[in-house]
Amino acid sequence: MAEDSAPLTEPLTKGSTMREMLLWHDRKYGHEETVRLAEGLAPEALAMINPTQPALGILSSSWYPVSVTNPMLTRVQERCGNEGRDFAIEANREVVPRMIKGIYRVMFQAAATPELYGKHVGRLWRRLHTTGTRSMVIRAPGEAVSVLEDWPAHHPVSCWLTIYTMAFVFEAMGYKTWTVERRACVGHGAARCETILRYER
Repeated sequence: MAEDSAPLTEPLTKGSTMREMLLWHDRKYGHEETVRLAEGLAPEALAMINPTQPALGILSSSWYPVSVTNPMLTRVQERCGNEGRDFAIEANREVVPRMIKGIYRVMFQAAATPELYGKHVGRLWRRLHTTGTRSMVIRAPGEAVSVLEDWPAHHPVSCWLTIYTMAFVFEAMGYKTWTVERRACVGHGAARCETILRYER
C-alpha cells in the first residue's frame, strides 16, 4: 500500500479521488472487472494495491503515483473507447453527489457557487494532485472557462473525468442544464487543456 506521504519521484494523486471511482466501478461492473483494470501494472505499482479488497485496497488518505493510476485509466480507455468520455459522464453522475455529501462536504460548501468555485478551484486541485495548475474564470453569466496546465500526469480519461467532475459539481449547485465544450487538450497537441462550461438553472 502507498504511504501517507510519498516522495515526489513522479506525479501523485490522492487516493480519495480514485477510491470512490473504483467503488463505483465495483458496483457497476463487478469486482472481477475492477481487478482486470490492474492487469499489466508493473510489480512496484502492483505492490501498492490489494486486488482482494474493494476499490483494490486504495486508501483515501494515501497518495498514488501515475504508474498506478494511468495504466488503469488506459484499460478503461481501451474498453470504453471515445477516450473514456462516456465512462467519465456515467461515473461522475453517481460519484460526485456521493463525494460532496461525504468526504468532500466541507470543500463543496466552501465553493458552492460558480464564483467561489472559480476562486478556490486551484487550491482544491492542489489538495488532490501534486502537479498541474487549475484555474477557472466566469467569462459571462452562465459561462465558465476552465484551464488545466503543467500537468504531466495528464491522461485522456482523467481529462474527461476532471471536466465532468466540474459539470456535476455545478449541477449540485442547482445548475441542472449544462454543456461542456473542450476547446483544447494536451493529448491532442495543445499547450494546455481548456474547457467551456455553459450552465443554467
